[in-house]
Formats: sequence, C-alpha cells, structure tokens
Amino acid sequence: MGGGGRSCLGAISGMIGASLLLAGTPAHALDPARGIGQLHHSAWTIADGAPPDIWALAQSSDGYLWLGTGAGLYRFDGVRFEKFRPLAGDRLPSANVNALFADVRGDLWIGFEAGQISRLRRGRLKTFTPGAPGVSVLQIAGDRNGGVWAALAGRQGGLAHFSDDRWTVVGANAGLPPGSVSSVLAAHDGAIWAATGGWLWVRRPGAPRFERTAEAISQRARIVQARDGRIWLSPGAPHPIHAIAEHLQPRGTGRAGIGPVPPAIEPSGEKILIDRDNVLWGARSKGGIFRIGSAKPSAHRDPVERFTLSEGLSSNIANPLLEDREGNIWIGTNLGLDRFREANAVAAPGLPPTSRQGFQIAAERDGAVYVLTGDTLFRAYADRPADAIARFDAIPRSLHVDRSGMVWAGFEHGIAQLDSARFQPVALPGGAKGGVAGWIELADGRLCASMPGQGVFCRHGATWSRAPAPLGTLSEAPVQMAADSKHRLWLNYEDHLLMIDGARQTRFARREGLDVGGVELIAAIGDDIYALGDFGLARFDGNRFRTLRSERHPLLSRLSGISRGVDGALWLNGIEGVVRIESAALAAAFADPARPLRATLLDLDDGLPGVAQQDANTPTALTTKDGRLWLVTSHGIAWIDPRRLMRNPLPPPVSITRLVAAGRAYPASAMIALPAGTRSLQIDYTALSLSIPERVRFRYQLETVDGGWVDPGQRRQAFYTGLGPGQYRFRVLAANNDGVWNRRGATLDFVIPPTFGQSMWFKIIIAGLLLAAGWLLYSLRMRQLASRIRGQLEERLRERERIARELHDTLLQGFQGLVYRFQSAIDRLPPSSAARTDLEQALDLADAALADGRDRVRDLRSGSDDDDLAQHFANTAAQSGSPGASAFRVITEGQPRTLHPVVRAEITGIGDEAILNAIRHARATKIEVNIVYHARELLLQIADNGIGISADMIAGGRRNHFGMTGMRERAAVIRADFSIASRPGGGTQVTLTVPASIAYGAERRPRKGLFRRWMPGED
Repeated sequence: MGGGGRSCLGAISGMIGASLLLAGTPAHALDPARGIGQLHHSAWTIADGAPPDIWALAQSSDGYLWLGTGAGLYRFDGVRFEKFRPLAGDRLPSANVNALFADVRGDLWIGFEAGQISRLRRGRLKTFTPGAPGVSVLQIAGDRNGGVWAALAGRQGGLAHFSDDRWTVVGANAGLPPGSVSSVLAAHDGAIWAATGGWLWVRRPGAPRFERTAEAISQRARIVQARDGRIWLSPGAPHPIHAIAEHLQPRGTGRAGIGPVPPAIEPSGEKILIDRDNVLWGARSKGGIFRIGSAKPSAHRDPVERFTLSEGLSSNIANPLLEDREGNIWIGTNLGLDRFREANAVAAPGLPPTSRQGFQIAAERDGAVYVLTGDTLFRAYADRPADAIARFDAIPRSLHVDRSGMVWAGFEHGIAQLDSARFQPVALPGGAKGGVAGWIELADGRLCASMPGQGVFCRHGATWSRAPAPLGTLSEAPVQMAADSKHRLWLNYEDHLLMIDGARQTRFARREGLDVGGVELIAAIGDDIYALGDFGLARFDGNRFRTLRSERHPLLSRLSGISRGVDGALWLNGIEGVVRIESAALAAAFADPARPLRATLLDLDDGLPGVAQQDANTPTALTTKDGRLWLVTSHGIAWIDPRRLMRNPLPPPVSITRLVAAGRAYPASAMIALPAGTRSLQIDYTALSLSIPERVRFRYQLETVDGGWVDPGQRRQAFYTGLGPGQYRFRVLAANNDGVWNRRGATLDFVIPPTFGQSMWFKIIIAGLLLAAGWLLYSLRMRQLASRIRGQLEERLRERERIARELHDTLLQGFQGLVYRFQSAIDRLPPSSAARTDLEQALDLADAALADGRDRVRDLRSGSDDDDLAQHFANTAAQSGSPGASAFRVITEGQPRTLHPVVRAEITGIGDEAILNAIRHARATKIEVNIVYHARELLLQIADNGIGISADMIAGGRRNHFGMTGMRERAAVIRADFSIASRPGGGTQVTLTVPASIAYGAERRPRKGLFRRWMPGED
C-alpha cells in the first residue's frame, strides 16, 4: 500500500497480543507522574540499521520485538535488527507486512497488505488466504480461548476467524454487515468487538451473533482495552477518543468517574495504547505521538503532552504502539523505531542543559532547589518546569541558602541577598571586595564567607565584618568551609585541609592519610567528615584520614558531590556517574581498602544527562526535604528518588540465533551437523531484555572445551578454533540490566563428523602401521644384534679351531712323538726290570692324557659333537660319582635343533656347573633339567631340592669360588638372560634363556614369507 493510503488504513498490530503477553508480569511500568520529557527516550533510525516504514509491532513469548515493515519482517533484540529469512522450502507471500500478533502458544501471525496471513511456528511458515482477493489484513488479535481473529479491509473485507487450521470470514450469518473491518478486539471477558460499517459491533460472551452499538466510527477506528477492563475507542475524526458508554462496558469495570465525555481528546488520533498504569498514548500519521496522564473518563482534563521530531522522535509519521513485558513503550515510524522507558535519574524540566559558567545548586526549605546558571537564578521542581526568579547584570561566583531561607549570592565585587525577586547588594567592611568562594554557618548562627586573598568575613545582624579569631586571623582564606557535628571547622585549601577545634589547628595532607589528589570538596555527613578529590574518597577516623583510591576503586574517580540519601546510603557524584554505597559496604571498604567495593553505578543509561560537574569547589549533590537527590552534571540538572529506584525483576529470555562455520550460517536447531573437518566456528546468541540491553551480561561454556564459564561481558558472540571431531554442547546464560540471571539459559548441540584422517578406522590403520613399523624396527634391531653376536661367536669359533689346530699340530703331535720314543726306550729294558714297570705305568697315564687332549681339541672344533643336550647333562650327572645321580631327570620339549658350537659350549658349561653344584654342595636328592626348544628362544631350567642358596651367595658368590660368576659371564657372552632363584631350605632353580637368533645354528629351513623372515628367532 502506498504512503498516502497507508496513513489512512495503517494497522495497530500486536496490541492485544501484548496485553495477553504482559498479563500478570511483575515488571515496572512508566511513572504516570513524570512527564513524557522526563522519560528516557531512544531512537533507532535507518542510519542505525532500523528498517523503514514500520507498520506493525509485536513481542513474541521468547522476548523478541518483531517489526512488520514495508521492507519485510524484522526482529530486534535491543541491539541488532535482523531481517527474517525463511528456512529452505518456505517463503513469505509479500514484503509488505501490515499486522503482527504473537499468541500465547509462541506462534507469530503475520498479516500482509496483499491479504495473506502467515503463521510462523518453530521457524516454519504456513500461509493462508482468509478472504477474497483484493483485501488487506489490518489487525490480528487473539481471544482468551486461543482463537485468532483478523480485521480485513476492502470491499470484500470482513472479520475472519481461525479454527480447525483454516480461516473463515464471519459475515451476515453472525450478524455483521459486509465490508471493511478496521479494528478487532478480543476482550478479557471473552467478548469480541469489531469496527465496521460505520458502527462499533460486539458479540457478548456466549452469544452467537454480533449486535450493533450506538458508537459511531469512521474508517480509522481503533479499539483497545485498558488494564482495568474498560473499553476505549479511537473512532477517528471528527469523533474524540473516549471510553465507550457505561452500559456497553464489560461487567466489573465499575462506575467511578463515569460521566459525559466532552469531545476534547485528540479527535485526529488514529492509534492508541493504554499502558498498565492507565496512561493513554496515541500515534498520529503527521504529528508524532501524544500522551495523556490517565485513561479515565475525565482524561480530557489532563494535559496532553506531545513528542515530535523536534523533541527527538525518529519521525512525525508515527504508526504502531506497543508496551513490552518490561513496561517500555515502543513506537514505529516511517523512518525508524522509538522507545520510552522509565529511568532512575530524571532531568529537571525547564532548565538550560548547559551553562558557560557552570551550575550551582542550593536547597530551599520547601523542597525546591535553587539553580544558578550564569546570570539567571531558577527555582527548580521535580514535577514541573523551573521558574526563572532573578537575573543578574554580573555573573555570581557562588550561591548559598542560609537556615532562615535567605538566598545569598557572591559576586566578583560584592555580596547580594535575594529580596522580593531581586538581589540587593550588601555593604562590606574595609578590605573585603567580594569574590566569595565558600560559605559556612557557625554554631551561633552567624553566616561567614571566605574571600580568597582577603580573608573570612561574617555577618553580625545586618552588617558584615572580619571574622573573629581564629577564622579572622588566617593567613590565607580557604576555597571552601564546612562544620562537623562536633562544631569543628574544616577549611579546604585544595592541597591540604585545616581543622580548627577551639584554639587548636591541625593540618591534614598526604602524610596524614589524605591521598585523594586535589581536594574538590569537603562535606560533613552525620558524624563523619569526607574529602572528595580527583583520585578517590577519604574519611576522617578521629585521628587521620583513610582513603579509598580510584586506582583500586574506579567508580570513585573525580568526585565532586556527596550526600546521604533518605535510604541511608551514601551517594557520590563523579566522573563515572552517580555511585550508591550502602553504609555497611562503605565501612567494610574503609576497614580494608584492598577489598572490592560493593556499589551501584547510575550513568547515562539511567537517565543522567551528563557526568558530574568538575572543578567548581561547590557541592554537586544534595538531598532535599522531600527525599530527592539533586545532582549537577556537565549537561544539566537531574534528580533521583532513592525511595523509588527502579529494578527490573525479569530474567531475560536467552536465545542462540545461529552458528557460523566455514562461511555458512546454520539456524539454531535441536542438533546441527557441521561439515567433517570443521575446526573453527562462531556462535551468535542474545538475551531479550529490552529496557537497557547495553547492560545485559552473558556467560557461556562449550562443554569439554571450556574449563569453566567464560565471561564475555556484553559481547553476543563466541568464537572457537582448533576443534576436533565429536559432539558438543554450547550453553549460555544472561543477566538483565539489574543483574537478575536467567540460569536456565539456552543450549545448542552440534556435531563435527571426522574426516577420513580423523576417523577411528584411520586411527586403527595408523596404529597398526605404527605397530608394524615398530615391530619391523625391533626385528631389524634384533637381527643386527643377532648378526653381531653371531659374528662374535664365529670369531670365537675360528679362534677355537685355530687353537685346536695349533694344539693338534704342535703340542699333541710332539707329545705323541715323545710317547713313542719313551716306548722305544722301555722296549729295550729287560721285562723283569723294576724301572720298566714304572715307566710303563707312566706311559699309560701319558696315553690317557693324550686321549683327553684329543677330546678337548675335538671339542674346540665346530660340528665335532652332536647337539644332544639331554644326553650331555645326563652324562655329567652320571660321571659325578654321586649316588644322588639316580634321582636325576631330563625333560625335553620341542624339536631339538642344532646349536651354535660356541653357544652350545656356554650352555653346557652353565648347565654342568649348576648340576655339579646341586650334587656336590646343595646335597640335593632330586635334580630336574628342563630343555625347551622354542621358535623364539632356547630355555634351560635346572631345579633341585637341595638346601638352597642365600641371597648374599646369589648376589656375590662364595669367597674364592667362581662358579656362579662364571655362569653369569658365560650367559653374557651369548646375550642370554640368566637368573638364580633360591631360598634356604627351599631348593634352587637356575634359568637360562637364549634368543633363538643366537642359540640356533645357521641351519637351512623352508622360507615362510617376507614377514616371517623378519620375525626374531627365525634366522
């Protein structure tokens, strides 16, 4: 619809939905006693990302503010405007949205200029066409039974009702005339109201048909219901906005205040809203918005407040109105979006926002405040514009109101007092020229003024004179003075303080604990004296000052105002804003300045027009008799009511909006499957607290990744890198502007499938390859060791054979020749010769030695004996000559194999030593030898049941005996594992394990494949 037609038929959307949504919510509303200019106003224009042509507003159950515009459907979380994009397979039938309604089930109903209605349910769209072609949807509302109604404009328009998943136009069968319906209201009592055919119609609860009322309307009529149940009508020009007749009102609304309603309330108002405090708001197509302090039949007597483009509205073409669940008022315009909310700090009306000479304030006895702005003195009020009561030809430097209520002003060249709206100069004594920097009233009621460079002067009756000692004898006049509850005087010289207690004067500076930098202000609060400065707050403890430095407590920076509120807390005005500190928290901080300071900060978001005025040496905070705290800021005067501090009790709904990975955005859903190999991603989330969204705080955690909760402050995005495959859960919590947490928060589950290189099969394959490679390396190493050992054994074997040849060719041959010569000599002796007999016996021994020598030479040669170890050990036992040898047994397992000669010699040497030890020393009656021929090793175990060997004997052997030492040395030669296990009385077991690659000789075996060839023990 074009702009001109739109202003005539623009819809109020979401108004009834908001009423249902907000019913029973505990959030605060806007204070009806405050003017519209005293509310906190914010505007978002196209330059801020807001869409143009906002025709409809609604707040869904998840807290989002939805905007129906001429450019499509948007949603707003208080920070970001996001255009709605349907999921794959869905589409909006038009970009021109006329009406919105959020029902109690969480569905969003969207009405279009082209006549369609779409339902958005859990992210999916379903579109209906409720009427004939050519109609437009102006408004959608929901009744208490969950039914949905739609006002359809156009010649073929009417009232449509949704049931059984379809829309039906209610017409003559229900008593309604045909034609356009401009507004529909589903009342709290179940009645359905419709504006059509020039009249207001109603279907009472339980009634089957509509009946016409006597309320006449135009085509722009709008119907709304107040919180008290009263029905209000904006019938359109020339009729005034009014509550409908009493006999038409729902039952139970009462009769108080009902009477004739003069046609005086904005007859041109087109869209109206009645907030939860029964304040009436109206939007106009060309005149901005207006507000009437109460929605009651006598509302015509309340002033009409207007707010237009001139006051900061985004446009004078205002359209829909909405009150959200937190009590904020929203207005859509053709150029943006506006919000009004209550704030704790209120700008005083009727005062200039700036003053070249700064501001000074002083409290009047009746609760008003005097405000000095340059050459003008105002009397300011909390609830109405300030009055200018005096103007000056010269600029006053200071302002003071004494106990009697007299107003004093200090000028560069004199002092004046207010008399009948005029300041009258007073005569000063000699030496006093004016230029008052500070004022003080003494205990006796005298008013004194400090004039730097001149001294301190006091008023006596109607005259002024130099102050008595000690004030009058000071060498330098202070810039500010104060008196405490003990009648001590405190004088501020900026770089130090001077306390006057009777005749005693005490100086306080940094050495005495006064460490706030330049002292901006001294103030007596109850029994305490405080000093405020650039770098913190100091308090006098009776002996010295204790200071809270701003380096540790940043909220205490550049303080210039202090006051005790009616709530008992201490209020400070500083460069960071207004700081509220409970008495207990302040005492704890002064007791331990290193501990955190529990305080509340109010700043521009709370309605302050600026930060504390600086470098004036005059108070910038004071409490009036009505309990309000007045503040001087860099941009005007404001007040706070400590008894009515606004607090938002509603935990914000938390929403995860999307996940972005590899350049693709995924809407938040039950489970998101990301591409395999995803390592980095971004998660967008938000919280729906629309009052002060800038103060919403978050905590999030990606389970199994984050060790604890991450505090991103106000950031609404989380970033992760270096993620691996697996299932993940992201959780986010949020707190509203007052620190109320939603601890359920929101969760998002997603999975990152593994790539082939990250899969379990790949890991198994890699693990197998690593194991095979490890085994191969081990095998190669064993082959190298075995080859080296075999080389060493072969060297030893060649050496043995060389020795055998040498023995055979030299010693044995020579010995044999010698025996032959002796035999020839013996043969020449007579047979009966005694010498012959002796020589023959000697030759017999020589023959035996020669035979033994040949045996030893044979043993040194390879292959000279078979490898029957069992028989060898049996012979050893038999030849020992011990009767115990009859209990000897040899057990052989496996197929006997040819042993390397050197290995065989070492094995038999070890075995022989063990058998003989068991027979000769252990007194064993049973000896068992086990020989196991294994593919990987040769195992020899010799066990007896003898008396055993002590641990010391096993470790070191017997003194001057080398049997066990020799066995270990033999085992080391062939790289065998050797061990002796024994205990006294428990027998002994000797175990020898020789790797197959070393033990077995180079015998020929069938090949069993490449892998088996590399196996240790197979060579």
